[in-house]
Amino acid sequence: MSRIRHCVECPKCLTRYLISFSPYSNGAYLRPAVNASSDEYILYCSCGRGVGVSRWRASEVMACKVSNAAFKRGFGTSVEIRPVPKARESWSFDASQYLNDWKSPDRRKGTS
Repeated sequence: MSRIRHCVECPKCLTRYLISFSPYSNGAYLRPAVNASSDEYILYCSCGRGVGVSRWRASEVMACKVSNAAFKRGFGTSVEIRPVPKARESWSFDASQYLNDWKSPDRRKGTS
């Protein structure tokens, strides 16, 4: 069984980390950029390519489908933690296409 969780990805090693599981058993940790705020995060990854530091805005956080093993660890590979496709943009509705002959009540009063 998998779960949907928010995650960020280290740009150096591509490990994906679940938000709110910090600190992680591999030595990495994720902190809010501003205390008690969820608008921006800083990821300190202890990957093999030196300490990777990356900054994430809330709008950049990915919704991901997470395997059980990755959920227990709080992090995983791109195979274990996969982004969920974003919902389509909300469709727009142009009422003028359907109300061609409609006139406002104020205009009807003046024309009768």
